[in-house]
Amino acid sequence: MRGPNRRQMYAEQTRADLVAAARKLFVDNGFAKTSVEAITGAALVSKGTFYHHFQDKKAMFAELYTELIQQVGVLGDTTSEAIRATPDQPAMTAVTGLTHAFLRRTIDDPLHRELMAQAPSVLGDQYRHINDTVAQPPIERLLAVLAERGDLQPDVPVATVARLLLAGLCEGNQIIAAAADREDALNRTFHAITLLMSGLAADGISARG
Repeated sequence: MRGPNRRQMYAEQTRADLVAAARKLFVDNGFAKTSVEAITGAALVSKGTFYHHFQDKKAMFAELYTELIQQVGVLGDTTSEAIRATPDQPAMTAVTGLTHAFLRRTIDDPLHRELMAQAPSVLGDQYRHINDTVAQPPIERLLAVLAERGDLQPDVPVATVARLLLAGLCEGNQIIAAAADREDALNRTFHAITLLMSGLAADGISARG
């Protein structure tokens, strides 16, 4: 099988340069204040090249947000696999660890913070669609693993709970991102979500593991 030719490699590199430029500008200036001209200028390509790869600036943002959410989904599935592999360990410890790691990214990762904060206003209905189709399924799978172990209350509506938990995590990002003291906001948000999760845990199971 023949590998990619030089033209394909150049196109892939050009697209990567555009994405890298957009990531930095969306973090530094926000979506609204970042023009296509600014992106192409930073990537050293023409506007025509931009529109060859992306329909518009919103499409580029949607791709970056989807990529971010896919990474979070991988963390969820990794947690599910770890729980399955260690049946003697308290599963809720892994779940609260995942929750804290997601919220912690709001402080440690500027791209995560800014994309999560800007996505609702930038993407509109597409924001909900991406969350429903990309972010929610891994949470549902994680809840299903907990239910199989008997760690959840009986008859927990998995899809509904997954959607509510995701909404809480996304709102938590907004709270932390907007706070003057983000560390304090992280602690308060994490505590609040842990309290909410405690209502899902089966009798005798702590939401903190």
